[in-house]
Amino acid sequence: MDAIQKNVAVARGEAMAATLLATAALQVALGYVKNKAELLDAIERQVDGTLNMSGPGRGDTNDEFNTQMRETARFSAIQQLDALRSMIPPKR
Repeated sequence: MDAIQKNVAVARGEAMAATLLATAALQVALGYVKNKAELLDAIERQVDGTLNMSGPGRGDTNDEFNTQMRETARFSAIQQLDALRSMIPPKR
């Protein structure tokens, strides 16, 4: 493994740890709220809105690196929220 691969592995490992801890925290928070779906919807709107506002870093609309980062963050966040939604029992 070269230095770049090691750096990528470390960054991805740190991101994975952050995701695991954030998901655990959200699971705890969901245990305290009545309308779980509403909370998850609000979180999704906040994530989506923040990523939409954080456009290219230098005014370059073709900033592929930052676009890739934002869209990866969006995909991962929505994927985690969907996984949490799937754990909510259906209303009767």
